[in-house]
Amino acid sequence: MTIQRPFILPNCTLNLEGISNSITDAALGESLDVLLRLECQFGDLKKPLIGGLDLLNSLIQATNQCTQSWMSGVPHRRLAKLNQDQSAVHLLPKEEDGFELTIPLELLNEAPSDADDPVRVGLTTIQLFDLVEALDQLLADQQTLPNLSLAVRPLSRSEAASGQALQKSTSAVLGAASVAIAASIFYLLPVPKASPPPKDPPKTAPTSTESPAPGTAPPGVPPIQVSPSPEESPAASPSPENTEASPSPEASPEPEESP
Repeated sequence: MTIQRPFILPNCTLNLEGISNSITDAALGESLDVLLRLECQFGDLKKPLIGGLDLLNSLIQATNQCTQSWMSGVPHRRLAKLNQDQSAVHLLPKEEDGFELTIPLELLNEAPSDADDPVRVGLTTIQLFDLVEALDQLLADQQTLPNLSLAVRPLSRSEAASGQALQKSTSAVLGAASVAIAASIFYLLPVPKASPPPKDPPKTAPTSTESPAPGTAPPGVPPIQVSPSPEESPAASPSPENTEASPSPEASPEPEESP
């Protein structure tokens, strides 16, 4: 019994058909381990591209290399080697907008008799993005070709094309030349004379106004005449001290009676 796994995007559809050679997991479902048929259909393509595992592997490699080089803007030697291989899928950007997908007939299971060798398919940028998304979903599906993988690594300096380094060095040389020309022009200009600093106006000492002593009028102000106030009445003389009480006269002796 064959298993089908479709990966449908608006502008690209991948349909895989194969069999399973492992025990079916009830929770995950059947696993597609052996690929028998691959159909790649683009929106404006009348007939899908039909192949097998070799077509799928070559399509993954070509799409990965092309998108890395195109999005980073750094061409690399590995892409040039792949383009020289006539038995592999090629994917290159056009001079104008779009990309060109080239597929040799030996990778196609069904091809018309009058088809050119290789088969060329024009792709738009949206179709390329949908192809990348469909391949990413396929590689992320653990139940579809679990042994299929793609090793993605950053581009090393040895793999970068020499044209990029030449462009960077040319920019550096032009920048240094511009700085040298600007410096020579500034050297020929006359040195401006320094103007003397402006003289400060003479400072006048601040006049300090002393506060007049109490009771005196400030200078320049006529004194105010004050009428004399009447003399105060003398204070009442103190009352004489209490005189000591005079002793009471002694009682006179009574006269003796005559005989």
